[in-house]
Amino acid sequence: MQYSDRINLAIRRVATAHDGQYRRNSATPYVAHPFAVALISQRYISDEDVFIACLLHDVLEDVPERVYSADDIYHDFGDEVLKIIKDVTEPDIKAEAWRAWQVRKDSYIAHLETVNDVRPLIVSASDKIHNMSEMLRDYGTNGPRIWNAFYADKEREVWFFGAVLEVLKKKPIPEQAIKDYEEKYNDLKIIVKN
Repeated sequence: MQYSDRINLAIRRVATAHDGQYRRNSATPYVAHPFAVALISQRYISDEDVFIACLLHDVLEDVPERVYSADDIYHDFGDEVLKIIKDVTEPDIKAEAWRAWQVRKDSYIAHLETVNDVRPLIVSASDKIHNMSEMLRDYGTNGPRIWNAFYADKEREVWFFGAVLEVLKKKPIPEQAIKDYEEKYNDLKIIVKN
């Protein structure tokens, strides 16, 4: 991927949008996650829109509209980047935390089933690969206590990653992405048994 003015703008936008946010159970600034997702995606595709969408993939879920909105994404990066991001954004559900979690995950999986554009599928796979990597790293440091920070129990967390994997296996994405995903998923299943 070549550095460009668009990528520079995306870097500035994501840094500002996630300013003051931190990763779950961590003092790590949240912005580390979208950067990792963008870098992971480059194993599978070299596409500027995908790289930018990876950087901004959590904005619609986790950033107030007054800070950075869908309209802002459209204005800065156009319809294609916004469409990719919308295809990987969970719906906002107002309910008890555990119930909202399940509805969001079910909706995400159902929507992913309808997506045939490889670009959002790679963003999704890269996002989940990084999330699982971080869970495995956190488990290595903190053990089973990591599960206390999640809305769902560990079995349902693993169910979600497995359900996404099953969808991705039916899609036209690079074999390496599936291989990398499966490797993390299999490692995650092992720690859940502990």
